[in-house]
Amino acid sequence: MKIHMLIVVGAVLFTLPLCFGAGQPATHVPLPADLQGELDGVPYRILVPENWNGTLLVYAHGYGDTEIPPPLAPQPADAVLLFNRGFALAASRFAGAVPMAGMANEGGYQVKEGIQNTVALTAAFNGMVGRPERTIIWGKSMGSNVALGMIEKFPGHYDGAIVVCGTNAGASRRWDQALDTALAYAVTFGWNPQWGTPGDIRDDLNIMTEVLPHIQHQMVPSKKGLWEFIRLVNRMPSDSYYINPGGMPLRLLTLYFALAVRAELESRAGGAVAENIGRSYTLTGEEKAYLAGMGVDADALLAEMNASAIFASDRNARNYLRHYFDPSGQIARPVLTLHTKGDALATPNHESAYRDTVEQQGNGDLLMQQFTNGAAHCTFTPEQEIAGIDAMMEWLDAGSRPDPSVFFTPALGFDPSFVPEPWPW
Repeated sequence: MKIHMLIVVGAVLFTLPLCFGAGQPATHVPLPADLQGELDGVPYRILVPENWNGTLLVYAHGYGDTEIPPPLAPQPADAVLLFNRGFALAASRFAGAVPMAGMANEGGYQVKEGIQNTVALTAAFNGMVGRPERTIIWGKSMGSNVALGMIEKFPGHYDGAIVVCGTNAGASRRWDQALDTALAYAVTFGWNPQWGTPGDIRDDLNIMTEVLPHIQHQMVPSKKGLWEFIRLVNRMPSDSYYINPGGMPLRLLTLYFALAVRAELESRAGGAVAENIGRSYTLTGEEKAYLAGMGVDADALLAEMNASAIFASDRNARNYLRHYFDPSGQIARPVLTLHTKGDALATPNHESAYRDTVEQQGNGDLLMQQFTNGAAHCTFTPEQEIAGIDAMMEWLDAGSRPDPSVFFTPALGFDPSFVPEPWPW
């Protein structure tokens, strides 16, 4: 493995191991250390405080986080707080970035690359710095697939996993859900055949020039009933569907992922990744009455969707998707997930699907799931994210599940009574 490295603190690497007192692991470098460089051409960063507590947090970033050096935590404030408390932090940028026409960034669906490069950095940390007493993998959004994949595939490398705002139902169900979103859009607002089909997006589709101008004309109050149909049939919370405190309204962001991101993924995987054969699209009587009050004939739209439950995936592309990554539930280490109740992009029912998967393997005692009152995708406070770290540390220290009432309190914005809806199919 070719390694290029810069040590910001000005120390010399690979000196004799240095010991900094009882309870602190021996290290190959003077501390504090800020190491930045490349592993096989992929940028990384490692930050180790002077008072290192022996724990390494390895962060797997979300979709579109392509900064150099890569972020060390979901929010900069998290990294500062954890560094000051003695945690070592490490992160790799995901390789394989190929700019795509109409994409908002050059990242792409890099779960395969994320797993490869993050586990390589974890192993390289031992030679660069020293062997941690424990290592925790920490994944956000797309990085959830990386983190869940690594805790299953490499349990010898990681003592626990923390996943925030994850698509934990697995890649197959997440992208089938994207097909459903595209199909719901097609029956409500129409579909341009030049985009491909709802089941197989044209690989070079430019959403910024070909799709967005079309959508913008439909984002008017008189069309709200049709947008509500798309939201309800896809089981999306209303909290951030129209107003997203984190940026682009999620009714646009969900379509961006359903079209542009899926097109890039299909190009990467070599074919159509999603399928809906045999799917039955439904709404409750109450939801139909609500939509009727807005001038929408839900039964007619549902009939169109059900008549289009015909899309098959490409076998090899589907296998790529399953491998990167559909959880099996075969976990041997603790896993903690945090999710906002109002997330319309990674809907909270992802957590129901993941819990079912884990419990089917008899591993429910190794999973803890907590929910915040936050709206939108990944809108946690630093205090909420640090609570997750503290709970995992307690879990590993005590060897038993932590008391959620101690760490995930209503005062911090957690809702201990929330139960997400089941996965719809």
